[in-house]
Amino acid sequence: MTETKVKYTEEEILEIFKEQHRLCSPLDPEADLWAEISAEMTIREWRWANDLLGWKKLSEFLNQEFRVQISQDEWHNVLEPAKTRKLIEVCRLLSKHAEKDTYEPKTLFGKPCLKAGVFLTIKKNLKDKGVDVSNLRPSSSLAAYMDKYFPQVLEEITLTGTKPIDKIETTRKKKGFWNAINIFDSDRYETLTGEVKTFRDLTEKIIEEKIKTGHNNS
Repeated sequence: MTETKVKYTEEEILEIFKEQHRLCSPLDPEADLWAEISAEMTIREWRWANDLLGWKKLSEFLNQEFRVQISQDEWHNVLEPAKTRKLIEVCRLLSKHAEKDTYEPKTLFGKPCLKAGVFLTIKKNLKDKGVDVSNLRPSSSLAAYMDKYFPQVLEEITLTGTKPIDKIETTRKKKGFWNAINIFDSDRYETLTGEVKTFRDLTEKIIEEKIKTGHNNS
């Protein structure tokens, strides 16, 4: 079936930013866990709340995240001066360009399957962002992919406009004093994603949320 796309609304973009802050701020000691993400907060407040980079790097990141090609001039106009520009201006700009996926059922064993449509769309988007998906299956561990590709996976989860994960935590998987102080070992920690353990779980949760909110086809 043909996959169609529609643009995000300003409100949907804002909800994505809220969800990203909710999931990520507990993992970043430089972020403000208690900040309330709102349309009227300044860009400076938003950057402080999320431990974000300066406007130029931030604009490049947002282009990549939302799969858009907004010019540096346009970004500068809504991100600077950071102490007076508002987050709603960022949401408004992105809503003019960013398209959300509309998940269409894919034919599986001769029957239309929405789960396959959601999974394959996420897989394609992750591949487009440089993730090695050659071995990605519905049964694959979500935490394992987040350990290696955290930003890309989190982006694709939140870009669905749903909230399938209650919270994300990290735990030290290597015990002992040396492993505790060896900050150069990038494999010290693993990501925990609660009840959503596989991409199949993730897909089912996304569909469940979309049906619950009446947006199963958007």
